[in-house]
Amino acid sequence: MSRELIIACSPFVAGIAASVIVLRLLMGISGARFQLPQLRKLHGDEHGAVQSLSFVLTLPLFVMIMLFIVQLSQLTLGRLMVEYSAFAAARSAIVWIPASLGDDYETENRISYRIYTGDATDEAGNLFAVYEIAPDSPKSEKVRLAAAAALMSICPSRDTGITMDDSGLAAVAAIERTYLAMSPASANNTRIPARLQNKLAYALHNTNVEIEVRHKDTEPPLIRPWPDASEFEDNEIGWQDQLIVTVHHNFALLPGPGRFLAKSTPRRDTTVASPRDVVAERIRRENGIFVYPMSATVRLNNEGQKSVLPYIQSLHGDLPLTGPPEPEEPEHKTTNGAT
Repeated sequence: MSRELIIACSPFVAGIAASVIVLRLLMGISGARFQLPQLRKLHGDEHGAVQSLSFVLTLPLFVMIMLFIVQLSQLTLGRLMVEYSAFAAARSAIVWIPASLGDDYETENRISYRIYTGDATDEAGNLFAVYEIAPDSPKSEKVRLAAAAALMSICPSRDTGITMDDSGLAAVAAIERTYLAMSPASANNTRIPARLQNKLAYALHNTNVEIEVRHKDTEPPLIRPWPDASEFEDNEIGWQDQLIVTVHHNFALLPGPGRFLAKSTPRRDTTVASPRDVVAERIRRENGIFVYPMSATVRLNNEGQKSVLPYIQSLHGDLPLTGPPEPEEPEHKTTNGAT
């Protein structure tokens, strides 16, 4: 487990630990003791009305803390899966970008659309031109599908009213066959295909992928490099360029804890939400579901093939102060008056 992953999950783990401590204190205050012989006689006991009343009063608070612990554990699992999804998307990017889709635009190492966002310098001081791949290109859709498939396990299986897009319709049959191969006992369960479709539809609708390319200056620029247009392809990513993939996902919260966490905590002197309540500000409600946005970033190098035609850079600069020497005039020999 990486250090970044531990840091990302530490707030949720700390919240679970604090909730367990509060739950134990609540049990101590209520005077509850686990006694198995007394528990067996509970259904026929007509005494102890005071204990029953205290149990009824503390039960809602007890259930609320239990649901809060369950929600934090789900958030921890969601954090892990989003990190895994970013790695799966990055692996998909370094495989699909060097591949050829059979058209004239997205051949080997080529993309359809890109946006120049500026320059960046890495830890070693190397300068890169930074490009962002447009999200609607065919190769970007392959990467987004890989990220969504990795997040299906944490998506709701109920019908959320989300319509499947074209990329999901093309992939759902393969996902159903894979699930059936891994769990042959599920062949008799007719609800499995619908649940898988609901999970994939939610994952595709609530997952966005950003692909950033750090292009080396030792490779041809992504624009058509005139006057060498016939030698190099435009929008061709370098065979070892850095690909930074960021996955954004709207994690679905449980109905009860999600509604409770989405409420802003008001101040005592005013009804304005407290600026410290950053959790409630991030939670949104979409299609009747409370969601909490999560994101993760992974950087890998492209795994393309090196071009057999080297790219030679031309030097640019000011002209030298002293020009080249003037050519010498040929000597004229005179013989008997003839030149």
